[in-house]
Amino acid sequence: MRTVFHVSTPEEVPVVVAKVRNLLADESVEIESVAVVLDRGEAIARLHADSDLADGLRDLLDRNVALKACRNAARHPEVSEGDLLEGVEVVSSGVGELTRLQDAGYAYIRL
Repeated sequence: MRTVFHVSTPEEVPVVVAKVRNLLADESVEIESVAVVLDRGEAIARLHADSDLADGLRDLLDRNVALKACRNAARHPEVSEGDLLEGVEVVSSGVGELTRLQDAGYAYIRL
């Protein structure tokens, strides 16, 4: 199975870390890949290398979870693409990426 999580608020970022960990630990589900798409600047700011969530997010990256940030939302004043965690992919648009992933068979989970 392939799953994409859609995150829009900064409050959802720690929740998605926990949910993805739970999904990966669930032995009853065969997981092929997991992606997390963030589409608002305030949420993307949580992907900063100095964020209080950096360790949890690095753990997801180490487990081959794709973290994707919307380029349009990354123009938010709180976000600098150069300060994002290494491994975060900046995509052309969050909604475009969600559409592509769903077309590729990813199950969609909105937080």
